[in-house]
Amino acid sequence: ISFELNPGDRLAVIGENGSGKTSLLNYFLGNFKGEVQGEITIDRQWQLSYVRQNFEENTGTIATFCQKNKINEEQFLNQIRKLGVERHVFNNKIEHMSQGQQKRIEIAKALVTPANIFIWDEPLNYLDAFNYKQLEQTILKTQPTMIVIDHDSHFLTKIATKVIELKK
Repeated sequence: ISFELNPGDRLAVIGENGSGKTSLLNYFLGNFKGEVQGEITIDRQWQLSYVRQNFEENTGTIATFCQKNKINEEQFLNQIRKLGVERHVFNNKIEHMSQGQQKRIEIAKALVTPANIFIWDEPLNYLDAFNYKQLEQTILKTQPTMIVIDHDSHFLTKIATKVIELKK
């Protein structure tokens, strides 16, 4: 594959399970352990913000989560409210929240982390229709530079400015 990512581009990476979508993201994140054929040039000046597919590592209260991830708690609380997490759950432990709430916490973390490229691996997992629409609107309003993997072609068609399809 060959592509260039410019400011404001939102690249959708699509393909069957096992085609290498998450491996490609891991390469960008510096977590890829395999061999690569060809050449990949990455500007390491990039500041990346990542939404993981799984978020089981998120534990404790929101305050401890913010401290651990070195993010501003006030900005974070403002962002999770925008994403529809209700105030009454703010003092709950993250691991006791619903999967939808946990996913929105993961997305809010990405949105308040200083970054110029967002890398999101299946951000729609566990989101209901209302939160799906809110996320779509947030992306279209802020127009971040991002690489996103998801299986929802309607969502990707709405937000993506470029598409790469990986094959097995």
